[in-house]
Amino acid sequence: MFLLALFLFPSPAFPVLYVDINSPGGKRMPIAVADFVVGPGDPSLSRGIPTILSADLALTDLFDLVPPTAQIETVTAAHFSGKPLSFPGWKMIGAEAVVIGNVSVNGDRLSIEMRLYDATQGTLMVGKRYTGPPAQLRSFVHRFANEIVYTFTGVRGVFGTEIAFTARPAKSRGKEIYIVGMDGRDLRKVTNNRSFNLFPRWSPDGQWLAYTSFRTGAPIVYLRNVSTGAEKEVVRFGGSKAPGGFSPDGVWLYAGVSRAGNSDIYRVRVVGGAVEKVVDGWGLEVSPSPSPGGRRIAFVSDRGGSPQIYVKTIGVAGETRISTGAGYATSPSWSPAGDRIAYTVRSGGRFVIETVAPDGSAPREVASAADADCEDPSFAPDGRSLVYTYRKKGYSALKIISSDGRRQRTLVSGLGDAGSPAWSPGR
Repeated sequence: MFLLALFLFPSPAFPVLYVDINSPGGKRMPIAVADFVVGPGDPSLSRGIPTILSADLALTDLFDLVPPTAQIETVTAAHFSGKPLSFPGWKMIGAEAVVIGNVSVNGDRLSIEMRLYDATQGTLMVGKRYTGPPAQLRSFVHRFANEIVYTFTGVRGVFGTEIAFTARPAKSRGKEIYIVGMDGRDLRKVTNNRSFNLFPRWSPDGQWLAYTSFRTGAPIVYLRNVSTGAEKEVVRFGGSKAPGGFSPDGVWLYAGVSRAGNSDIYRVRVVGGAVEKVVDGWGLEVSPSPSPGGRRIAFVSDRGGSPQIYVKTIGVAGETRISTGAGYATSPSWSPAGDRIAYTVRSGGRFVIETVAPDGSAPREVASAADADCEDPSFAPDGRSLVYTYRKKGYSALKIISSDGRRQRTLVSGLGDAGSPAWSPGR
């Protein structure tokens, strides 16, 4: 059975912007998520679904959640067939917006309707109905959370996106690829070949992961279908090799590949395998990160004596160094809007995360720790957050931090040598 989403009351093409996502510490929208009406199905869904939705909204730092204990109106099935909500009552408890829902489960078919109301105006802002297997419940709730964020901000939410990363399983010498939801749930192992599997990178449609594996003894870059597990080789030539990212249209995969002891940057057609050299030189050129528009790439080169971040327009001679100082800089990641590049840099004896404009101006530190290293940044699809590796002796974790550095949370801990996180595209 497949997902069916009925657009009962579609999100406006040009939503009224109730919340400014670019104003740190600005107004947060007070919102109440009422207990859901449950037809046939598990009664615990009445509070269970609002709990999932509320947790999503809390992660954005854009909403103030009105406690369920403060709610004074009980939502019933009649509210989905013409009976109006008592909006003054919702306003009295501090809610400026209200979410209600109706869910039923019949065998292998789940149906869920969710509505968002403006409690001040007493108007319906957006409503959706989803049907599909019960296993997709959490996915449906994430989708509606994205609708809420879009309705209030004009920017799509990132709920339902995932982070791919590497980690060392217990009692293993190798590293496997894992995927986890951006909310820290649904952790699963993608590879299981007891070898070294490194540098996962998402295709623009979120259907494929490129990664390097040593399972045959030599490094080969593979493409793996995340849904089916089907794989194909995409980069065999050269010695050491690591994928850096896809072109925005998914036609090319960029990779750093060594030949005759020298590492340069190539792009390889995903279909057909044609190869083009993009960046070369006498030094080390690795870690390509294509810009969202596809015309430029950020990459690492040690041509100046130490690894630094450079930006190059594809097909045009010359590159611009954008990292500052004489320290070690690596792991560039382009923001979805194309206005910032995040990277790892050594500062004060530790690795920290900085972002910078593509021309090298306006550098600012985003993540650092007095007793640990912060490495391998990757932007969320909305550009409001980054995931990175937090590493100190005997311990590693993945953390998510807002792009202004004000808020962060631990995403994954407890796995050995976790690293190389890559945030999936929006869905």
